[in-house]
Amino acid sequence: MLIAADFSAATVMVTFSGVLGKLSPLQYLLMTFFEVIIISTNQFIGEAKFGAEDEGGSMFIHTFGCYFGLALSWIMFFRNKTYNPLNHPHNITTYNSDTFSMIGTLFLWIFWPSFNGALADGAAQHRAIINTLLSIVASAGATFAVSGLFRGKFGMPEVQNSTLAGGVAMGTCSTMMIEPWAALLIGTCAGSLSTLGFIYLTPFLERTVKLHDTAGIHNLHGIPGLIGSFAGVFAALHASPDKYGDYVGYVFPHMGTSNETLAWELGLPEPGHDRSANTQGGMQAAAIGVTLGLAISSGLFVGAFLRIPVFDQPLRKDQFDDSHWWVEASPPSAESGSDKEDEEL
Repeated sequence: MLIAADFSAATVMVTFSGVLGKLSPLQYLLMTFFEVIIISTNQFIGEAKFGAEDEGGSMFIHTFGCYFGLALSWIMFFRNKTYNPLNHPHNITTYNSDTFSMIGTLFLWIFWPSFNGALADGAAQHRAIINTLLSIVASAGATFAVSGLFRGKFGMPEVQNSTLAGGVAMGTCSTMMIEPWAALLIGTCAGSLSTLGFIYLTPFLERTVKLHDTAGIHNLHGIPGLIGSFAGVFAALHASPDKYGDYVGYVFPHMGTSNETLAWELGLPEPGHDRSANTQGGMQAAAIGVTLGLAISSGLFVGAFLRIPVFDQPLRKDQFDDSHWWVEASPPSAESGSDKEDEEL
């Protein structure tokens, strides 16, 4: 339960990154309250009703958190010049902020395999770590290659984010029996498309639909999350008895045997439903559709609700500025120094 709660918190943090610097503390609190309920509902539908597998959260964590946040961000500032954050002078990075962000990227890159394999055990956990490591290595290489090719230099937004795209994209397939080349391909596609998203897609969405994405969650979580979710569909369609044998019930519980005695002998937690690979693939795809539909619709609803003036939405001049909500340390005055300290003593 603690790990499940951690995953729910991770989903909220994905959403939070899309609206960072644009809402009041009260709005963030209410957003979190509603989103956690909807996250649990979506996961219940996907896992309990559809029997979809998403061990590392490409679908239920990254895809949901991203499109919930984007929908909320768009509706909150739609045709609202008083609060619109586009082209805000404070929405910039600095050398120090980029440096500290890069430290966070290094930690995430190192520990992402353990995130994807946290709920697995035995051989499945070993596969999750190996598949994630292969994918995230491929995404890191693809990020530098594509960034250098299209920018002429390496861009910090891609290096901080797209290098992690392989970990996001491997969430659904992490415990599935896929070939090493497939893990490398998924990571390469995720890193490449994520990098192109930072270079071209984000500015395009800002110009055309006025969608402001503070931390680029569409490129780190949305695109790679969808890549991983659809990779899970193809992996499920190819979950043949020759590949999995009696082990299929461990990876896809609904594909396990419905015979209680045999399920007990195989050590399965509970009998399955004798589901075919085609049916499992269809259910994986259905879970993607429900996740997208529920994330976007609920994001629009919660965002419209949070626009009510009583929730103290910050004006444009107060966005991306901590001083409106936090007590800041005063900078040292010109008179401060050893001479003044000596006089006081």
